[in-house]
Amino acid sequence: MLHHVRILDLSRVLSGPFCSRMLADMGADVIKVESTNGDAMRYYPPFKGHYSSYFTQWNMGKKSVCIDLKKKAGIDVVKKLVACCDVVLQNFRTGLLEKMGLGYDELRKINPRIILCSISGFGQTGSETMRLAYTDIVQAYSGLDYIAGKMKGDNADPPGFPVSFADTYASLNACISILAALYHRELTGQGQSIDISMLDCLLASNDSTLQQYIFSDGAWDRPIGIWRPPLRMKDGHMGVALLLKFERTVQAIGRPELLEDERFNTMAAQVIHIADFLDIMGEWAKEVTVEEAAAIFEEYDIPYAKVNSNREILNSQVVKDRHMLVDADLPGVGQVPVINTPFKFSAVSTGPAGPPPRLGQDNHEVLKDLAGFSESEIAEMEQTGIIKEHK
Repeated sequence: MLHHVRILDLSRVLSGPFCSRMLADMGADVIKVESTNGDAMRYYPPFKGHYSSYFTQWNMGKKSVCIDLKKKAGIDVVKKLVACCDVVLQNFRTGLLEKMGLGYDELRKINPRIILCSISGFGQTGSETMRLAYTDIVQAYSGLDYIAGKMKGDNADPPGFPVSFADTYASLNACISILAALYHRELTGQGQSIDISMLDCLLASNDSTLQQYIFSDGAWDRPIGIWRPPLRMKDGHMGVALLLKFERTVQAIGRPELLEDERFNTMAAQVIHIADFLDIMGEWAKEVTVEEAAAIFEEYDIPYAKVNSNREILNSQVVKDRHMLVDADLPGVGQVPVINTPFKFSAVSTGPAGPPPRLGQDNHEVLKDLAGFSESEIAEMEQTGIIKEHK
């Protein structure tokens, strides 16, 4: 669907590369501009051959040009590429793009239709705009870690998260914003600058805790409405929709009298006294196996799921049915399963367009065929270190 869209991707690590991976999966031509050392995630283990699992996940189907961005001549090469692209994506520290001479005012002189999407920890404006930020920094600042700690009691240490929510939410919102800006440009002919803050994205995606705090005038300072840890069964753990199916649940566990209990006889009371109900469910769960509970929940039509391991989910039937694992042909390695795109369209197919690129493997194709550099100019840039290809 996006075969006519060209993305100049200056981003690295995750908040940005995930966004451009999604765009590439939908058909966009993504040119990944890397420094002479390459995206740091190229060197993050584990590996298949020389392919990093992390780098492969977020950079399938892209082209790579390796340019020394610390040299003016390298910046001049980027500017020539800007003239040929629809979108520039970047996640440098706020202000650095302007120092490089690639700020939006400069880019739109080169290409008035250009769309610049900037991802940062705290945005391009505001009191914290210059603060360095990675996902753990923003998740701490946003209150996400605080709420996670509260789930285990008021004095519990925040556990942190094994998944980079701040980065992935920022990439998702950046992708949505870019698509909207492209549509706006189709209607008006205007390019524009997009400012995506990782903090903003976490605040906007918080489904209840912040608004609950506001509406309760500060009384609800814990994740009351979403405090639903998996139940510990005799032989494993299960996630269960307890409050959403409260009446069925109490019938299923043989405790129908709880419907008359003043702690649980209204939705509001159930939310406030969720900890009490979890204690009751916990005592029941200790005497029931996962298989036994599954049969009970099926009978009463209560949503549930066993807590799966990585092995279990990757080998599950639904992952096969949904084609969420696809084989990628990694040169020198062979066929390796990779996570597929979640987008499913009726009119077009989507998915990885190819393996992740070697660092600088597309220098010649991009610089000659797209930017119009001659063979002699490209050779000179190679000799002077402006561009580089890693075999």
